[in-house]
Amino acid sequence: MEKLKTGAFGPMRLKSKPFDFMAQIQTSSLVKVAREAGVALSTASLAMRGSPLVKAATAERVKAVAERLGYRADLRMGSLMARIRRAKGAPDRERLAFVWVSATRADTRREGFCQASLAGAKRRAEELGCALDEFWLHDGGMTEARLEKILVTRGITGVVFSAPLRDMEVTVDWNWGCFAAAIIGNSEFHPSLHRAGHYHYRSMWTAMEKLRLAGCLRPAVVLHEPHHRRIHGVHQAAFLTNHPLPEQALGMTRFGLPASGAALRTWIAKVKADALIFVVTPPAEFSRELAGIKTLRSIVSLGASSTGMPGMDMREDLVAAGAVDLVVAQLHRNERGVPERPKTLLLEGEWRE
Repeated sequence: MEKLKTGAFGPMRLKSKPFDFMAQIQTSSLVKVAREAGVALSTASLAMRGSPLVKAATAERVKAVAERLGYRADLRMGSLMARIRRAKGAPDRERLAFVWVSATRADTRREGFCQASLAGAKRRAEELGCALDEFWLHDGGMTEARLEKILVTRGITGVVFSAPLRDMEVTVDWNWGCFAAAIIGNSEFHPSLHRAGHYHYRSMWTAMEKLRLAGCLRPAVVLHEPHHRRIHGVHQAAFLTNHPLPEQALGMTRFGLPASGAALRTWIAKVKADALIFVVTPPAEFSRELAGIKTLRSIVSLGASSTGMPGMDMREDLVAAGAVDLVVAQLHRNERGVPERPKTLLLEGEWRE
């Protein structure tokens, strides 16, 4: 920039240094990191975000300079960039991967909770200025190694893993240093990553409190063995802890439905239950059988969104959105790899009458 100054011989032109606004925003801004490392600002940004588009040696040099200068990501700047990304077209946005685990394409289009999870993740990604691409870990000839290569090639570093549809335990053998990841649900995942899940203990506690307020003194529960193991028994723990009759509570639990509605009626009469809690959706014939039991004052479900019964809507969409938050937070902090101390985010559902 040049300024005019009047001298003894008329106007004179003086050169002045341009004002570096970006460098003034933060004492050790990314602009300074880029200059010290001898790379473009865009390269420094990609390097700090762990992008595979930057050579490993360059990325290490940029990160070393950032550490020496004391550079830290600016959360407000991250929020601003999210707004900028939202204003861009989809091809220009940060892309996240939504990876379906132990589920086929047909499964994910048929199951209601799968559709709710995907919708919630997409909506939250959009709110944060990102786009979301679907992948299936073991469908259509896909393998772990092939999917990892695809994500690296496309420059996708943020990954959300779905709740496994069938498996109790999942292992994914990747070079985790390339990714910021989180998982949905309570299944065991190796390596241990950040996760978002439903607050199952709180759901059972809420159901017991609702029944107590309705005057029910002898609630019984039908648990589901695979689900019980997946959530480490917290439904049963909450039921036993909050039962009006603690000494009799264990006898008022059962795993799985009997062979017929009539057999269920017999069990209810045996334990003298005045209320019944279902963890999974009972078949229609059982619901019809229960409708005729006058001693049951209330029947509720901990999966009300799929049963139509009063009870807890687990809000799978909000759980998936929570997993997206965990991934994007890592991207903003330039964190990649297996976390030293994985975080678990538990989200409450909504009671439906």
